[in-house]
Amino acid sequence: MICFLSILHVGGHIYNYNRFVDVNKEHNTLAAALKNLYLQSTNSILNPITNYQVVNVGEMLRTTAGITGVILSVCLILMFSSSTMLMRRSFYELFWFTHHLFIVFFICLAVHGIQGLIKSQTNVKQHDPVVCAPIYTSWTNSQCPVFPTFSGSSSTSWIWLLIPVVLYIIERIIRLVRSLQHVEIQQVTKHASNVFEIRFKKSNMKPLPGQYIYIKCFAIAKLEWHPFTVTSSPEEDFISVHIRSCGNWTKQLAERLKNYPQDIPNISVDGPYGAPADDCFNYDSVILVGAGIGVTPYAAILKHIRSIQTPNARLVRVYFYWICNTTDAFEWFGDLLQQLEHEINRPNFLIYKIFLTKWSLNEAKAVVRNHDDTRDLWTGLQQKTYYGRPNFDQDFSLIKDESQQNSDIGVFVCGPKQLANQLQRLCIKHNRNEKNINFYLNKENF
Repeated sequence: MICFLSILHVGGHIYNYNRFVDVNKEHNTLAAALKNLYLQSTNSILNPITNYQVVNVGEMLRTTAGITGVILSVCLILMFSSSTMLMRRSFYELFWFTHHLFIVFFICLAVHGIQGLIKSQTNVKQHDPVVCAPIYTSWTNSQCPVFPTFSGSSSTSWIWLLIPVVLYIIERIIRLVRSLQHVEIQQVTKHASNVFEIRFKKSNMKPLPGQYIYIKCFAIAKLEWHPFTVTSSPEEDFISVHIRSCGNWTKQLAERLKNYPQDIPNISVDGPYGAPADDCFNYDSVILVGAGIGVTPYAAILKHIRSIQTPNARLVRVYFYWICNTTDAFEWFGDLLQQLEHEINRPNFLIYKIFLTKWSLNEAKAVVRNHDDTRDLWTGLQQKTYYGRPNFDQDFSLIKDESQQNSDIGVFVCGPKQLANQLQRLCIKHNRNEKNINFYLNKENF
């Protein structure tokens, strides 16, 4: 690994004498001739280790390339292992801090080849490798009058690192400036299913539907930023996020906000940032699929569609799927759907299906008793809640039949990986059709 990093990052040009060597011979080979060049002249030393009585590992650790190579390998192993799904989900702080070892990695990478251990030949004209390599036993003849000499190649790693490092520094400065903007908490609301809503007074930030912002609470951690999708639409006079308290940081934030407005924690906001849901209005039809709290990216989108109910808008139909495992989750988002049900006046523009995957015996009895009600028992909507999981394969076929020729349909999903994989397979399957209707999958990732 250390040798590989040296060759890869030092960037020296070395003539590959080894292609002339018979590796099955230990003596009287070109490799042996090159190895013993240090006996002829100090300018001909090729091997950085000339004392063969020492342990090579110890000698390696006395060099810049050896020390930085070990540090590079350790940093890479730590960053890679802490970036796994298990570590990110269970120990986010460990992942976040370990990931910043890239600073140490880049510094070591820049100085890794500064000692010039990887050498290149300097007297190619006097000692042509193509001519002299086959006659290595008779150097200093008329064809090869001198021995080959070598010098350390200069390190060029910093050249490859310069542009990305400069861009990163600029990006960090921009984020720092944006994070200093004053934000004022306007309202804190606690919802069911451990979900709480924070409303900020709208200032210079103007997030588009589907975008997200970073939030930092100084009382919890001064260096940690956590991303949350904006659930308010551009038309509203506030910026809102819905957060489910399921981890250490979110639970502490919920605890800090319990005493609002008497005790207001110091919070910074950075953003907004683009997300896959930004492209929602660039399709003829869209399928929005949210699982649990994964419905938040579509809150702002569903609010915003009230302002695009004009016939000249490209988006002609929205299919919304919400998959929940508890009726408590219907509380805050059900109110929004009721508003949309009353306000949207375009027939068949918004088609929504809500699925409940788990229910108790009492809940099942309540459904039977209220079966004939005009509105759903849990959401208050005209569209009744479905029980079980959606049959996306069947629904994709129906959506394909309802769509016009040459339509582009965007499929947006925020939920478990298994759900995204299922929708990806269905997009590929249903793209093979005579009407030239294409399904495009967009997965929320953060």
